[in-house]
This record gives sequence, structure tokens and C-alpha cells, in this order.
Amino acid sequence: MIALTQILQAVAFGLSVIFILLGAVGTIIPIIPGTFLAYLTILLYAIFERSQGLAALDGLTLVVLTLIALVTGLADLWLPWLGAKSRGTSRRAIALGLVGGIIGTFFAPLIGTIIGYGLGILIGEYHKVRDWQLAFQASVNGLAHWGVAALVQLSGVLMMLLIFVWQVLTY
Repeated sequence: MIALTQILQAVAFGLSVIFILLGAVGTIIPIIPGTFLAYLTILLYAIFERSQGLAALDGLTLVVLTLIALVTGLADLWLPWLGAKSRGTSRRAIALGLVGGIIGTFFAPLIGTIIGYGLGILIGEYHKVRDWQLAFQASVNGLAHWGVAALVQLSGVLMMLLIFVWQVLTY
């Protein structure tokens, strides 16, 4: 006969996988904090698991998952910044891109974020160089790096999911 503890573990594991997958979707749809939702789900599972006297997710695994979450979860900040700085885009344009992306998210979660980010960089860079062509190039470059950052975040969530499932199922 299956014990209640085993049923609770199976339900917790299933819900955790669902929320981690929701986090993966959140790396593409900016209104959901994807990487950090996945990481928080894993932490909550680890706490639940420890309360049941189990430890499929050991300390080393949690450290590795924390590093993956930090590096990939913040990619939408550091990757566009590095890309923009390598092309000479001003800090003001990058900051306006972030503000534009946040504002755009409230109007239309996916497309508004992208348009807001691109317009913010365009306006900020035009203010600096007074050349629409250069400002447009900076905006396109910023959007490209932001897209790469989304892929980095998605990859991070998928890596966390694989490690999580592997650790729990092989325990």
C-alpha cells in the first residue's frame, strides 16, 4: 500500500515540474519571472523534502542550481549591457531601454516589452548622437542581445529542470 508520504512527494514533484516549466515559458514571456520562478520552486521542493526527512537535493546540487539561476536569470541585464557597451551605446540609452521595456510590459506583455525596450534605446541613443541611423542600429543591436539573453535564460531553466528531475528520480 502506498504511504501518504509517497503520495505527497509525487504530488510535490509533479507540481514542481509544472512550475519549472511555467518558469521556462516565463523566459520568453517577460511578465513571468521565469528563471527565478523555477529556482524558487526548486528551493520550496527542497524545503518540503527536508521536512519529510529526505535529501535528494543535496547542498552541492543546490549550490550548482543557485549559480545557474544567478548567471542565467540576470542575463537580460548583463548580456544586453555588454553587447551595447561593445558597440558604444550610451548608458542612458540602455537605461531608457530597460524603462521602456518595463512600461511596454504593462501595455502588451510580450510585444510591448520588446517595442518598449527598442524604443527606449532608440530615443536614448538619438539624444546622444543626434543621428537616427546610428540610434536605430543601437536599438537593433540591443534587441538582438536581449533575444540572446532570453535564450540563455531558457537554457538555464531547462538545465535546472534536468538536474532537478535527475536528482529526484535517482534518489
